[in-house]
Amino acid sequence: MTSANSQESRDPTAPAPAKGPYTAETYTRKADHTPQTTQPESETYILALVTDAPHHQAMTSLRNTHFPPRLNKLSAHIALFRALPGSELPMITNSIEELVSNYRSFPVNASKPFLLSHGVGIEAQAPPARTIFQTLKEQWKGFLSKQDQSFRPYYTIQNKVDDKEIVRKTFEQVQREFGGSTGTIAGLVLYLYDRGFWKMEQIYPFREQEHQQPLSRMDNPRQDEWPALPKAGSSA
Repeated sequence: MTSANSQESRDPTAPAPAKGPYTAETYTRKADHTPQTTQPESETYILALVTDAPHHQAMTSLRNTHFPPRLNKLSAHIALFRALPGSELPMITNSIEELVSNYRSFPVNASKPFLLSHGVGIEAQAPPARTIFQTLKEQWKGFLSKQDQSFRPYYTIQNKVDDKEIVRKTFEQVQREFGGSTGTIAGLVLYLYDRGFWKMEQIYPFREQEHQQPLSRMDNPRQDEWPALPKAGSSA
């Protein structure tokens, strides 16, 4: 822990600490993003969708083009839940394992850009993903954060931009140039959330993918490997 005295004695010629809410050092979770449990959670988890590699690469390329490079620590992803409590991890993993055994891969279509508060997103049409969300939400409703009470499937391709003009120009450019991308949802992946960073815990392939060699605890899988995963890094 840094004391007040040590902060006051910081070398005045050293670079100033990063400002704003978007760095790992300054990041704090909003109340709406905190799981509703009876005790503070030392660990929380993120559950996201896994797609095929070509679709993942296409969406990641779009994100890399428009996301502020200094803040872009993730590849493209669609998150189902963003604050699952570690105290409920056995129940959470059991629910996921049971669910994926009843699903086969299904298509996803990313096509329509829309404005975010500080960036641009791309809508993703994948109706079974909403069913997956609703199924798990019903089982986990006793501890979900307010943020995790709803689900809108989309890719964030730009965020954390305060300049509204830059956001507007990005939105207009994507509207003109992005022709859409289709792919396949092949499973789910669980990440440990660590002060704004994501660390992969486990991949849960849908049942027809189980013959594939399982990939777990890989922080930087190659983009041409199955399944395609967000690289380890900070929250979007």
